[in-house]
Amino acid sequence: MEFLAPMAAFLSLPLFLAGFAWYAVRARRCGSGQSLMGPFEEIWDPIAYKTNIEIQIEAERSPEAPAPSDPPDGRLNIRR
Repeated sequence: MEFLAPMAAFLSLPLFLAGFAWYAVRARRCGSGQSLMGPFEEIWDPIAYKTNIEIQIEAERSPEAPAPSDPPDGRLNIRR
């Protein structure tokens, strides 16, 4: 009976790692930027957390419209 607890702990490790792998795949596919450590980061380093939120907001913004003087294909015509 004393063998059962260590065996259960040993067998639960692959399930635990598989759960993290599933979360990583899901986060990349759905574009979820919120990490599992987000709440802890907010507690211990609020400035870094706020900076990450600003980076997320900036990444989600749509690109600006081109200026009227920009070429239609987006490249500059520079002759050498």
